[in-house]
Amino acid sequence: TIGATADRRDEDGEDGGAVASKEEQESDNMAVYESYIMGMLTNFDSLSLERIHNMLKMFVVSPKYDKSQAELSKFLQRLVTDETLMYDGGMFKKK
Repeated sequence: TIGATADRRDEDGEDGGAVASKEEQESDNMAVYESYIMGMLTNFDSLSLERIHNMLKMFVVSPKYDKSQAELSKFLQRLVTDETLMYDGGMFKKK
């Protein structure tokens, strides 16, 4: 796994900071995407995964949105689990 690889690097004395920095950067990027998603769902009562994905590709330029639909789905499911969003009938809505 990725975590196990990072742990081995640390045990070998190599710097695992690059892994942490990449993860922190990814988390920061997802926070930016979350704000776009919440804005979209304020303007549109509900949106499908595909529509959110396409809108992010069109409108998010910094940091560039380059996620797959599967990665976005995983992120949106986390927002549902965190009770930020609701998922009903293939559509995401603000809670």
